[in-house]
Amino acid sequence: MIDRAHPMGLVAPLALILGAASGTAALAAMAAQSGNRAILAVGLVFCLGIAAVLLRNALAVLIFALAVALSYNRQFYSFDDWLGDYGSFGLFWTLADGLMVVIMLVALARAAVTGQGSASGPRGLSIEVPQVPLVLLVAAMALSALHTETLPPALFETMRVAKFLLYFLVLRAIMDRDLARVLMVAIGVMIVLQCALGVMQVARGAGGSGLGSLEAQTGEMAYRATGTTGHPNMYAPFLLMPTLGFVALGLAGRAGVHRLALLAGAAGALAIMLSQSRAPVAAMLAGLACLAVAHLARGVVRPQRVLGAAVVLTTLGFLAVLPLASRIMERLAGDLGGSVEFRASYNDAAIGIWRLDPVLGVGPAHFMTELPAFHPDYARINDDIQVGRKIANVRAIAPVHNVYLWILAEIGLVGLTCFLLFLGATGWLFHQAARGADPGNRFFVGVFWGFAGLCAVQVTDFSLWWDHQLMMLTLLLALAVQVRRQGGVP
Repeated sequence: MIDRAHPMGLVAPLALILGAASGTAALAAMAAQSGNRAILAVGLVFCLGIAAVLLRNALAVLIFALAVALSYNRQFYSFDDWLGDYGSFGLFWTLADGLMVVIMLVALARAAVTGQGSASGPRGLSIEVPQVPLVLLVAAMALSALHTETLPPALFETMRVAKFLLYFLVLRAIMDRDLARVLMVAIGVMIVLQCALGVMQVARGAGGSGLGSLEAQTGEMAYRATGTTGHPNMYAPFLLMPTLGFVALGLAGRAGVHRLALLAGAAGALAIMLSQSRAPVAAMLAGLACLAVAHLARGVVRPQRVLGAAVVLTTLGFLAVLPLASRIMERLAGDLGGSVEFRASYNDAAIGIWRLDPVLGVGPAHFMTELPAFHPDYARINDDIQVGRKIANVRAIAPVHNVYLWILAEIGLVGLTCFLLFLGATGWLFHQAARGADPGNRFFVGVFWGFAGLCAVQVTDFSLWWDHQLMMLTLLLALAVQVRRQGGVP
């Protein structure tokens, strides 16, 4: 703590802030001239340091950064030279992983300095419902991995899923009312940023382009919003839960916080529409209807307010997408038959792979290994996209577009059962967090219906098994525990 009664006590922190600010300005200028992302990254670290000093809460700054950074759907295969090159199933890390490591180190340091952690007593040792099936899922993956011919990729995939259990335990342990507020604000900011980037991509025909350059693209994805996730089918499902959460919170009152929440929800809804992904758009519309009925049933809002909000949002949405009406209609109806045929054919291949070992599956990360025997064309497509793995820093695979069949093929009936139990436990926790009259409770009314929609979307998608979506789910689970424990986050 700084003693404000003695001016000399401010010298050290002010000198640190001045030095960090000067360094950040210099690095930002260098990055702008050279386009060096490493220099820009160092500059961002300096910015985080400045914010931590000013706010005197490093964990709050890191949680905010984590919520914004998890939308950067990139995977960095920095370990290939040490562990061997196993392609897209090698060991990788993401920005969220890096920030979680820093969060854990800061939490340990704070616990060492203060003599106690945030998770003191029963809070740190209690078992939440989703933990048990998640532990069982990791165990099922490990058991399935043991009978594979190529162990390292299966082990890396098991570790990838297991890390989210660790992240949940850490986030739940450090989460308090202040960090919960920060997390909700950060998720809202992230949604607005993703919407703004999506609008720019659609306006410039730059769908699928990254942060480095919003260059015009060709093909059917050019006028579809992708944000920083790289693909519309990653972008829209990722925004579904928090978007409906903020809409539910925004409809529940007229105070400033409710208006800001409604703004974030409207931005998320617009982004999902601009993705032009059929299933997420349908899930969002169904979720909006369900949360409106839930609010009406609880007496949270009057029918007139729901009707008025529906008219305003529909009008604004119509005006926003009107310039793209012809493209959207072509997208929604033009290739529907081909999309259905593609997914049905891929589903048949996945079922064929599952039949090789119905109980334990062919092993984590081994779906692609068996795919050539059941569908050579789709295997060839996956081989062709491998060239972009390290160029674009992406996990370059296109598995069966049904996450349940993907898991069934790789981990068998045992793994799929554990996964479904985990989804059920997660939905139960979200439902419990939605019981109450505080803003946090209202938020989770929407999250619950968004999660239900997300689970339905996964019948035609696989984004839930991707890191950015699992990290979002982990953050919302930790927030749900906090909301349920303290009766909401004002």
